[in-house]
Amino acid sequence: MQFEYKTIRIGKIVGTLYSGINKTDTILIWAIGGPTVPDNGELSSARLILKRGMDIFVPDYLGFGRSDGVFTPINCINTLLFAYKDLKKGVEGSAVYDNSKVFLKYKRIIFVGKSLGGAYVPLLPKFNKEIDKIGVFCGALDQSEQGKVYPEESNKDFVRTIISGGYKYLYRGFIRNIKLWWNHLNDLDGLSPMDNIKYLKSVKVFIAHGMADEVVHYSKSVNYFNAIKKAFPNKSDNFKLRLYKNGNHGKSTVNKATIDFLNWLK
Repeated sequence: MQFEYKTIRIGKIVGTLYSGINKTDTILIWAIGGPTVPDNGELSSARLILKRGMDIFVPDYLGFGRSDGVFTPINCINTLLFAYKDLKKGVEGSAVYDNSKVFLKYKRIIFVGKSLGGAYVPLLPKFNKEIDKIGVFCGALDQSEQGKVYPEESNKDFVRTIISGGYKYLYRGFIRNIKLWWNHLNDLDGLSPMDNIKYLKSVKVFIAHGMADEVVHYSKSVNYFNAIKKAFPNKSDNFKLRLYKNGNHGKSTVNKATIDFLNWLK
């Protein structure tokens, strides 16, 4: 199918906007994992989403990549909240490379959080009750437990990769705020999905994970799903867990999860 993508700025946030030929009133905001580089048209599941008649926005978190600010956990959350608010009420975006303008307004906004993004998307209903459709793919849902199940990535691995792998230039302020980040990674700041399940009562939550994931072990998603079911035993239709036997942390799992998530939303 034909589609285009462009780098746009909305206020302090820069990201990649994917759009099809036809106008749509639905957009999916994709919260990426990390450490990584900004998306520039490489989202593997873009065509799968666009075929469903949805646009896509993949923002750089505040303080990361091309967006303004300092990279902190709360700014990751704020990035998604600001994007939701602007795209819901209507906002003029500016293309970064040619400065052309595009007006964006959507009635229906869906979120997906992948890996690190999966630590922040489940928190959005805590801050905005309008947000009620979320997908969490291979999510870092219980960060204080990262590295407890071999061979998954530990928090020390995450921090070392940013500091020593050259990513410190993309994640601005990370080193300066290292104590804040360790506090967050140890689930001491109230921003763990496991500690905020009570805000999901009226939210449709789709959780997907590959059982061969060596970055975030799939048991994190199983434990999270079970905690949600226990909290809301009469709301089982609102929550779905899909496990992929040979799925890893990469695009094959993400693409399968994308299809299953969008089918489930119907």
